[in-house]
Amino acid sequence: MNKEKINNTFFMNTLIIIITNFIVKLLGLINKIALTRMLGTDGMRLYVLSFPTIMLFISISGFSLNITISKLVSEAIVSRKYSPKKIVNKAFLYTTILSSVMLILYLIFLKPLTIYFLKNEDLYYPLLAGAPLIMLVGISDGLKGYFAGIKKLNITSMGNLVEQIGRISFSLAFLYIMLPYGIIKATFFCLLALSLGEICAIIYSLIKIKKYPLAKYENTSGEAKAIIEMAVPTTISRLIGNFTYFLEPILYTTILNNLGYNVNDIQTNYTIIDAYTIPLLTFISFLPMALSTAMVPRISEARALNKTSTIHYYIRKSLIFCLIPGLILSINLFLFSKEYMHIIYGTTSGTAYIKYLTFLFLFYYLHIPVVSILQASGYTKKVFITSTIINFLRLVLLVIFSFIRHIGLNSVLLATTLTMLLGFLVNFLQLVKITHFKIKFSNLLIVLLIFIIGLGVSIILKGLKVPFLVNTLINSIIVIILAFWQNLLTIASFKKIRFKS
Repeated sequence: MNKEKINNTFFMNTLIIIITNFIVKLLGLINKIALTRMLGTDGMRLYVLSFPTIMLFISISGFSLNITISKLVSEAIVSRKYSPKKIVNKAFLYTTILSSVMLILYLIFLKPLTIYFLKNEDLYYPLLAGAPLIMLVGISDGLKGYFAGIKKLNITSMGNLVEQIGRISFSLAFLYIMLPYGIIKATFFCLLALSLGEICAIIYSLIKIKKYPLAKYENTSGEAKAIIEMAVPTTISRLIGNFTYFLEPILYTTILNNLGYNVNDIQTNYTIIDAYTIPLLTFISFLPMALSTAMVPRISEARALNKTSTIHYYIRKSLIFCLIPGLILSINLFLFSKEYMHIIYGTTSGTAYIKYLTFLFLFYYLHIPVVSILQASGYTKKVFITSTIINFLRLVLLVIFSFIRHIGLNSVLLATTLTMLLGFLVNFLQLVKITHFKIKFSNLLIVLLIFIIGLGVSIILKGLKVPFLVNTLINSIIVIILAFWQNLLTIASFKKIRFKS
């Protein structure tokens, strides 16, 4: 395959992922609007409080197969050191064993967890609905990782789309049928729809794998060791992240309840932050996620071939492509947080801090590709160490902030924001040190000027009483045009890849 074809393939794959992920995000938004309006605050509280526990268990059973198989298969195709078929078969064996163990433990500890730790027996059945996910996520992620590894990212993206369509279809159907029988039963079936969506994605991937069968190279060895070395640190890192996420509502509820806050008020406020505030601040996360998915096999390949300049190119482009949309979102949330919260979620709850935090969350968008590049470059252990420290620090800050009178109920939001910033800073400095990547300060200056112009135009339009959606459209067009004019965003440069060592 010649260089031009490689460039076009990467560009088209990335474009397909971005478009598909945008559709997935849009469908997810529609689903969330329906959930929030049909379940109400009480139902959403059960829905949101169930997720930390479910995520804790699937983080282990999934065994990080998406990124592990993607990286190892892409390296195997270049070096033929490993056999893709052996990689996938051994990875599925490991995840099957882990899933079985995790499912048993999940069912054993579910009842005492809801009574003694989460202090809400109504959570038992919603949590029970998450049990099938423990067995399904590893299979689904492994298949997606294989297609990403052979650079068939359009299949991975379509798998995500099929999953989302299945999830939403079952969720809305269950809501319509089960709401008359009570919030708990309706929430149970909404969470069960997650598993049915995974089944749809698995069926789609199995159909497609017939067209792209697993390659088997002879005389290869070390697949098991390579999987363990990649998957274990990544899984432990995710496990620690999800374990602290699991502990978060427990600590939050226990501490604030002991300080005199009502349990219902505490859990309602946690739901508002977790279901409304954070999702709005991270609203376009599908863009950096899409770029990260596209980059992992490319970075792994470039590293295997010792193409330093190619790695630098991907770092620079990924940061710019995440920063520009992030700036557009930040400008609009800064000026119209209440309007967007209301139009999306039908409430203005949770907007108090968005105006002040939205620019800080630009670093969240930059952090996603930084972590993916480190992992694809073989520095999973460094990411693991940083992630471990940051996640436990978040809990420490949550506890400390909970005792500060003027913070109290907002302790979880501030702890999350501060540790997100610190995590980005540490990982980015590690990336710079490892890859010797240099920031172009001329680009930073251009981005700052574009931001000032975009914000200034929005403020003027707001003063002229221009409707906020029209304002958003105008300032978005201005920022994008300026970015293209200054060559920060160019399709040609995105397609072009320099293969110098």
